[in-house]
Amino acid sequence: MEKKKVENRYGVQVGDIFSENRLNCNNSFFCQVVALHGESKVEVREIDKICVAFDGYYKGIVPLPGIWQSHRTHILTVQEWKGKLGLFFMDFWDGHLAYLDRSETHMYMELHERDDIPFYFRDYYPEIAEQLDLKTGSGVYALERPFKWMDDDYRAVIRYPDGREVETVLRELMRSDKISQKWRAFEAEIRHISEEPGPFQWWDEQKQIMFEGLKSSLNKNIR
Repeated sequence: MEKKKVENRYGVQVGDIFSENRLNCNNSFFCQVVALHGESKVEVREIDKICVAFDGYYKGIVPLPGIWQSHRTHILTVQEWKGKLGLFFMDFWDGHLAYLDRSETHMYMELHERDDIPFYFRDYYPEIAEQLDLKTGSGVYALERPFKWMDDDYRAVIRYPDGREVETVLRELMRSDKISQKWRAFEAEIRHISEEPGPFQWWDEQKQIMFEGLKSSLNKNIR
């Protein structure tokens, strides 16, 4: 006898993404459905994300379907809150309320008021940073690769509200004295490990492939 196909009562499907992006939060969370369990439960796995833009306060973050952040999966019940489908679960540090997201590719805003790329950019170039606002389309955008290391020399473009565009490299924008030598040394060590042949290198290659496919639509879909 042919096995009955499992269908979720809310229409959730394998491959769907649930996202959590709380207002003025410095961390976004994304998970992808990998299996259905009965009519109401789904199995999800956390996926990775990349930074593709920033201004003086926010990072522009994009989720990466199929690029796993964790090997763990969670079986959760799909619930409806205020007309939206969501999942709630706890990890070691926090609770997550992630909502079903089937919209086209767009950037999520992460607020970084200190100790990250937007903060150091705003500290050294306040006259530029105060003009930019990712929410309305201006900001610093990655041209070659996602933003990851502050010492990167990959090309970027500063897009001003009046339409002007100025090319630069990330390293030139990360010249703040508040970036300690200890932190730069730590980042260099971690970068060296991640670029050695192995799983980290494979993940970075997959992220780059997805970044190339996303670039054309990123500017149109900002949240």
